[in-house]
Amino acid sequence: MTEARQKSPSTMGLLALAAILVLLAVPALASGQAPAAVPMPHQAHFDMHLQKMAQKLNLTAEQQAAAKQLAQDLQTKLAPLHQAQQALHTQLEAALAAPNPDAAAVGQLVIQIHQGHAQLKPAMDAFHQQLEALLNPDQLAQYKQMLADHPAFGHHRGMGSDLSQ
Repeated sequence: MTEARQKSPSTMGLLALAAILVLLAVPALASGQAPAAVPMPHQAHFDMHLQKMAQKLNLTAEQQAAAKQLAQDLQTKLAPLHQAQQALHTQLEAALAAPNPDAAAVGQLVIQIHQGHAQLKPAMDAFHQQLEALLNPDQLAQYKQMLADHPAFGHHRGMGSDLSQ
């Protein structure tokens, strides 16, 4: 009977961990991309958002060029983090695919993934601040409304704050 009670917390721990994994996977899945395809598709996805934003906000050629440069700088800065996150997700999938997943190993991977996500926030906040500085007051108001209407557009920016609201 004591053994059954010891297994029950482990089972509950794994279930809780699985729930956390699902929550952590949501931002990655929101982009609609497979984890193994980050570099080129991620750039194309980002370019698509910039193009839509440029059209909706009626950005000047200078604003578009500056926004594109900001995006390229961000992609370069985040590339190592995205690669590390891909490797961690691959390790996590392998750990969870084992017949008896090691809860400690899985938990450590989840913590590392969470820490990686936390590293995205300052970079995305800086990107959005720089982008907002390019806009005139009307464009800025429209841009903020776009973010409010489509939270996935700025999904990395709100990690840890907007997701809880």
